Parts: sequence; structure tokens; C-alpha cells
Amino acid sequence: MDSIEQCKPNEKYLFAECYFSDNAIKIWQHECIKRCNDVQKGEAYYKFINWTRKENEIAVFTLYASANFEIPKNFDVIFNLHNPNEFIKINYQLSQSIFEAWLPLNSISAGHKHLCVFTFDTSLPDVFDTLYKMDEKFFNIAKAQKLLGFCNSTNFDEIKASLNQ
Repeated sequence: MDSIEQCKPNEKYLFAECYFSDNAIKIWQHECIKRCNDVQKGEAYYKFINWTRKENEIAVFTLYASANFEIPKNFDVIFNLHNPNEFIKINYQLSQSIFEAWLPLNSISAGHKHLCVFTFDTSLPDVFDTLYKMDEKFFNIAKAQKLLGFCNSTNFDEIKASLNQ
């Protein structure tokens, strides 16, 4: 899949298995500096390595994006991937994307994992408490762990119908 426009509506979502503590964010910022030593650095790089999480922000680890798309990108639904009937509507923005958790970019790349920073207009919703809290660089998450999905309400009914099959 090349772009988000080419995706079927039921594929237009990201999903995450964990969120990063402030300690884990610092570890990944140092990893980014080390790995990007010989890489041309842009605005996204400096934004991430100088970033300090605010109360209305969270860094999550998303798995295997279905399409390429540019950020920032607005979303308004967060749902339980295993039971999409459990969802909340809230406005938020994907404000940073770190490809495979070490290369900051202004985009999401299809078929890859990303450290994603979501920024909310208000405080973080409690739904993130259901995710595994990552406090180190490496981790082992049980397969039964809850996964959260992130999408727009314009596609949510088709996503929910597809996941409920």
C-alpha cells in the first residue's frame, strides 16, 4: 500500500501495544542521537531529541502501519482493537513520528512500526492505562495484552465492522 488515499476505509487506522514512560522516552532520544550520527538531520529530528512530554501528550509504539501518510494528522476515535465496541471519541493529533523508534520523520511509513506522539486538547484519556507501560528500551509483551486503535470517525464504522467479523 502506498498512500492513505489508496487504503480501504476499514484499513485506515494505527494501533499500539504500549506507551513509553518519560524514562523510556529519554532512552529512545539517546538512541536516536547515536543512530542518526551520520544521517542528515531535519526539523523532526530536533523536535524529538529536544522534546519533553507535556501532561496532554503520550508516546505510544504503533505496529505495522497500513499506509504512508504525512503528519501532523488529526484523529478523533480511540478503540480497543480486540473489542472495537469499546471506544471513545476525543480530538487529538499525531504530532511526531519516529520510524522504528529511532529516526524522526514527518510521516508514517506503510509496513513499519513507529514511536508516535499524540497530543490532546485536554488531559490524556484514561484508556491509555490499559496499555503496557514501557519503561526500558526492550520489552516482552504478552500476546493477550490490550491493543488500542487510532482512527477518524469517518472510517470507524467500517473498521469496527471489519474487526467484529
